[in-house]
Amino acid sequence: MASSKKVKMAVGGNGGGPDRPSGRFWTQWIKPKGAALLSETLGRAYFVIKNHGPSAVLLVAENGDLMDLVAGAVRATYVHGELRVENPSKDPVLIEFDFLPLPFKN
Repeated sequence: MASSKKVKMAVGGNGGGPDRPSGRFWTQWIKPKGAALLSETLGRAYFVIKNHGPSAVLLVAENGDLMDLVAGAVRATYVHGELRVENPSKDPVLIEFDFLPLPFKN
């Protein structure tokens, strides 16, 4: 029984991630050896991302993190300015993400 479940997940093409948006977060497929420019002029915010795989992606935030995010991992970070996610692998990768604005300081 476990082997048939593994086959179903592999056939989905995204390492077991959702096959459609959940309605709670933004989703983006990133082509092999491609990148997703998510923002060029983003105001101060928190950014939450989950990599549904099947390969690692590179998170590049102009004023924030520069890191590899392995398949299945989640990261929350501060961002401001340009934000992109790069896919260095030969497989398409599905990411799920959301922006949470920072409160204004008076």
